[in-house]
Amino acid sequence: MGRFSGFNWRWVLRMAGQEALAIWFAYWSWQTIGFYFDNFPYHMDMLGFDCRLYLHAAQTWLAGGDPWATYALQHSWASGAPDLRFYFTGPPPTVLAFVPFAWLSDGVFTVGWMTLTVAAAFYTLQRLHLPAWWVLFPPMAQAVFVGNPHVVCLALILSGSSLLRALAPAAKAYAVLPMIGERQWRALAVFALAAALSVVILWPLWARYTTDYAQIQAWIISATWGGFSATRDPWLFVVVAAAIGALALIDLRAASWLAVPALWPAAEYFYATFALPVMTPLLAVLLAVPIKQLPPIAIVLYVLWRFAGPPVQTHLTAWAADWRARAGIVGDQIP
Repeated sequence: MGRFSGFNWRWVLRMAGQEALAIWFAYWSWQTIGFYFDNFPYHMDMLGFDCRLYLHAAQTWLAGGDPWATYALQHSWASGAPDLRFYFTGPPPTVLAFVPFAWLSDGVFTVGWMTLTVAAAFYTLQRLHLPAWWVLFPPMAQAVFVGNPHVVCLALILSGSSLLRALAPAAKAYAVLPMIGERQWRALAVFALAAALSVVILWPLWARYTTDYAQIQAWIISATWGGFSATRDPWLFVVVAAAIGALALIDLRAASWLAVPALWPAAEYFYATFALPVMTPLLAVLLAVPIKQLPPIAIVLYVLWRFAGPPVQTHLTAWAADWRARAGIVGDQIP
């Protein structure tokens, strides 16, 4: 053994990799939300923007109006242009989920909801045993900045309470998919019962949603420019759907989490946070980059590795063991 005897090179490589990943996250997080600080504070209306939209939908419905005609105004990026309208697109359970907050003003609700969102983000990381700096994961950073209920939804799914889990699909309908993979049957049953009762008791709300549905979907696709999922390309959708289906055969849990960013129509950038429970370094690096259709491609690569990985790892492990034996290396020491 040489002067490096006892040197834990694996620990050093692991720490270097984490530091590089943290820098990668920080860079792309700034690329994602940094432009909100242009002409400061003109575009800071985006801070908590999404949560106010959900609040307005509940307030409009309680006032007898159409929640899906509700919008929140965003300052235009073009000088002198009128403010942009962003419309509410959630289903009826989401409208009902925000009714308890409808009596609050925009300012008070935004402060409270943003506090809850930040807490939910760190709770999610704690539940997944991820370091706190993972809050810089760009899809998470963006979702937190705009106050989208997606962050709270993710925390609810990961909670230990069936009652809290049952609230997740009310916040975001696609929560049902990972809940199936996690086999949260009790929570799903509670939500299904509550949703069924709302159809009976509040049929006019559901009827309005049915009437507006085509317009709602058209607006979502327009606002997200087709979204980040494979639904933008029929051929890609077939490939990704096949990959998710194959993954479900060996790991239903992973497939159910990844199905949302991979296949959900008009998926937004922050949907990639649903990959956190099954995250790998490759997924982390690729999903951090805000490029359309990159999430489904990254997920296909993940699936390929899940099938090819075991034999490759077996050969690499055998090769490494042979090399270390020939070099006389013990444990984590290097010559």
